[in-house]
Amino acid sequence: MQMEPTLSPEENQDKLEQTGEEKTTTSTSEKEEKKEALEEKEASKPETAPIPSLEIAIDQLALEDFAGAIEKVLKNDQWMKLGQLVRDLQQSFDSQFLKVLQTKKAEFIEEGGNEIDFYFAPEYKKNFSALLKDYKQKKGKHFKELEASQKANLNRKKEIIEEIKSLIDQSEHNNSSYRQFKNLQEAFHNTGLVPRNEANNIWQTYKFHVERFYDFLHLNRDLRDADFKHNYTEKLKIIERAEALAKQTDVISSIRELNVLHRLWKNDLGPVAKEHREDLWNRFQAATKVIHHLKNEYNKNIDSIHSENLVLKDKLLNDIAAVIQSAPTNHNAWQNAIKKVHGLKEQFHTAGRVPKNENKRLWNTFRELSREFNQAKNIFYKEQKNQEKQFIEAKKALIQEVATILDDPNWRDYVGRMKAVQTDWKKTGRISRKISNKLWEEFKALTNLYFDRLKNKVEAFSAADQAQLASQNNFVEALLKAEAPTTPKKLEHFIDEQAEQWLSLNPQPNSPAQKKLIQHLVQLWEATSLSAKDKATQKFNTQLALIKNDEAGLNKEHTFLKKKIDEINTELIQLQNNLQFFSSSSNDNPVVVEVTSKIEKLSAQKEAFEEKTNAIKSLKRSLKKKQQAEEESDQEELSTED
Repeated sequence: MQMEPTLSPEENQDKLEQTGEEKTTTSTSEKEEKKEALEEKEASKPETAPIPSLEIAIDQLALEDFAGAIEKVLKNDQWMKLGQLVRDLQQSFDSQFLKVLQTKKAEFIEEGGNEIDFYFAPEYKKNFSALLKDYKQKKGKHFKELEASQKANLNRKKEIIEEIKSLIDQSEHNNSSYRQFKNLQEAFHNTGLVPRNEANNIWQTYKFHVERFYDFLHLNRDLRDADFKHNYTEKLKIIERAEALAKQTDVISSIRELNVLHRLWKNDLGPVAKEHREDLWNRFQAATKVIHHLKNEYNKNIDSIHSENLVLKDKLLNDIAAVIQSAPTNHNAWQNAIKKVHGLKEQFHTAGRVPKNENKRLWNTFRELSREFNQAKNIFYKEQKNQEKQFIEAKKALIQEVATILDDPNWRDYVGRMKAVQTDWKKTGRISRKISNKLWEEFKALTNLYFDRLKNKVEAFSAADQAQLASQNNFVEALLKAEAPTTPKKLEHFIDEQAEQWLSLNPQPNSPAQKKLIQHLVQLWEATSLSAKDKATQKFNTQLALIKNDEAGLNKEHTFLKKKIDEINTELIQLQNNLQFFSSSSNDNPVVVEVTSKIEKLSAQKEAFEEKTNAIKSLKRSLKKKQQAEEESDQEELSTED
């Protein structure tokens, strides 16, 4: 393989500056060079990966259970990271078994046996030894495969370097060769680890030929400048993230992320313009030093930190116990308790490590408190469920009572009881919203029917009512068969006439006949030549004309429109906040154009909904005035009768 040739001091200085990660000048003293090299090595040193959790209480295992513990390790997806656990298991087993062995041997000799004839190999010892052997064989096989993989990766990286060299030897460099070069760079970094003793050599060789390729791009400077600009931007992001990490309190997390940032800097990004290289690297190194200083301080104070974490975790456990002792007595109190305990548990999990000898006690207490809290919660909600059944039955009984009253010929005599029934309904207790809404709609329909009868001084479903319903149904059926005009003005006049005739029949709000009528008249606008916007307006006006005397219907439509306006306002605020991330020079940006267009569209929808809302408010005011006038007229009649 071709190695890096001897370069002049000037050439060596330019080459080292291009890497952005090595020493910045050849004139640096030998001591400073070694210091920088050590700093880079320390910064890129991989953090030990967290050991996968496998809960095995070794000190509580009987000798017969050790084989099962080894078997759990072998079946774990991350078994390679559990080497220390295997060593602890082996040490604990050997220690326990030695005591048993010595006891058995003493008993054998005591019974007259010859020490040389003593043999003790129980089944659990054979199983444990066999599984331990399987683990070691599996580990050996893994390292052989890893070694073979690393050798293959090394050969592949050598091939990539040769391909880069062949690009350098081309007589002309253009966009195509540059794309090939970038693909080769990506392939090199995506290729896995190589044998450790070859890692530095292959990296230095790769880096040398990458720099040679950039030197041969003199005929296409714009490509190099674009790459420099991209690398500069990305390295700035890395530096800013490292500086943010230097301000965080979670040192372990910061160190892990810092290692990732160094790998990105070294492996994924190329050089930047010469005038920026030293400043960027020095700034990155400054943040790195701060984080490593925090790590060193953390390691120095690890015992006191563990002790502080122990105090915190004990406090959190006491807080959970206090919540349990407070014994919530209603749904809201339990919901608050659940949220509080959930928050305390989250703090417990993230509080950090404690002295090793306290781990078992803390976790046992934590599990016991969690179990106690869950049991109390389950008992409460089980009782709530039983109560809910009783409340549901009570509500159904009231519904049945109202239905019975409506069927009674003397229904007018139950005014007092009907008012009491409404009060009783409120006292029946809380049930789930879904069931409550369903029962409430049924109850409300029956009670409304009763008081509507009382107000209108007619018996619903009487012969007169049946005749009225028949006339309403006949009106709708005849209208469905009638031919309607398609000219907008004529159709508007036609619909107004039909609406007035319909309202003169005193229809029940939201009845099947009214729903069918509204659907038919609204649909007639589809056959006109109006624009889509005008059609929507006329459809809405048609609907209002048919429910203008229905206060409940107007309120329902008003609530729906207000909800739509609130949703649009929320989305508009989000979109306008998004625009703040773009500068004023970004107006041609496709994303900005799309967001602006969406804002305009939503604003138009909001304006249309607000116009509809104002129309409903106007109808509600008119209806209220009409009702007040009718009430005043009724009072005058009563005064005259008196």
